[in-house]
Amino acid sequence: MDTNQMFGIMDFIMVGAGGYLLYAWYLLKFKNQIKEGVLIQSGSAKRCKDMEGYKKYIAPKLLLFAMCAIASGALGLYSDYVKPVNNYLYLGLTAIFFVVLILFVRYIKKAQEMFF
Repeated sequence: MDTNQMFGIMDFIMVGAGGYLLYAWYLLKFKNQIKEGVLIQSGSAKRCKDMEGYKKYIAPKLLLFAMCAIASGALGLYSDYVKPVNNYLYLGLTAIFFVVLILFVRYIKKAQEMFF
């Protein structure tokens, strides 16, 4: 397996993870369900003190995280299989994704302290 195939697999995983995060956002926003295992630990959804407050706090951040994951993976797939893009663009979007990932983890921990 060469490097391009390995990056292609990782980009497929990124797009899939972004889609799953988008599904978790949909459940939270429109069905009032917290996707356990993504946003919180399993079994602790029933302990939420303020569901509307939690939804307002975390839903926009979850949507941003999902969109960054999808965009980063899609650009990687495009670069791997269609036409190579500028390396700075690819690395820049990947860096943005990792910054959003770190911030999202911090927001999730803060939300657990505030709403659970």
